[in-house]
Amino acid sequence: MSEAELRLRIVEVGKRLHDRFFVAANDGNISVRLNEREYLITPTTVNKGDMTPEQLLKVNPEGKVLSGSLRPSSEMKMHLAVFRKRPDVQAIVHAHPPAATGFAACRIRLDQDVVLPEVVFGLGRIGFAEYGTPTTEDVPRAVEKEIPECEALLLANHGALTVGQDVLQAYYRMETLEMYSRVLLVTKIIGEPKALNEAQVRELMQVRQKQGWGRGGGVEADPQIVALVTQVVLEVLKAQGVTAVGSTPR
Repeated sequence: MSEAELRLRIVEVGKRLHDRFFVAANDGNISVRLNEREYLITPTTVNKGDMTPEQLLKVNPEGKVLSGSLRPSSEMKMHLAVFRKRPDVQAIVHAHPPAATGFAACRIRLDQDVVLPEVVFGLGRIGFAEYGTPTTEDVPRAVEKEIPECEALLLANHGALTVGQDVLQAYYRMETLEMYSRVLLVTKIIGEPKALNEAQVRELMQVRQKQGWGRGGGVEADPQIVALVTQVVLEVLKAQGVTAVGSTPR
């Protein structure tokens, strides 16, 4: 894609994050690798649903702004750390999807007691980065420890981060992460989750690797399927009297 096309795609993903209530106000940030020395990143203090292509910043690996009149995201250090650690990553999405962020705030890992094969196929192992003060070097250091072996991770008390070969894949992985978090939440509400055993998870990981669904591959979640599963989950929650799990107003 050309730089102009990538700018449009980032704006599209920003709108999707906003419409699904994965971000509120000016939360969240998105970045894309242009080449070895240039990245596009969203500006700070701008609602991701209202961004324009012209508002995106171009920065170098040291964080110097090469073009753009606004200030880059306050989490730029985290994005640059991921790009350094993962040369294969072309795009990064950081957001605060309610259910996944709830697990992150409770510091409950999602890579233990796996209940859905689809999450293994779509995400592999979901990482967990220990808490660090936002905008400081603490967050990049925590993320650097986890990101080499995962495509999605929870940020303790801070939200979630996903990566991909393009910005849409990174976004779809955020959808998958939130969908799985909601399903897991429902299982905890209506009964005791029946987790897959280690042998079953290991076999799923082998299938994922064989099918090329990890690095450089990755299967994008079908938006219609995600929407359908989300609707079913919300209906179950509503029947249980739970309504504040981050459902998107329609």
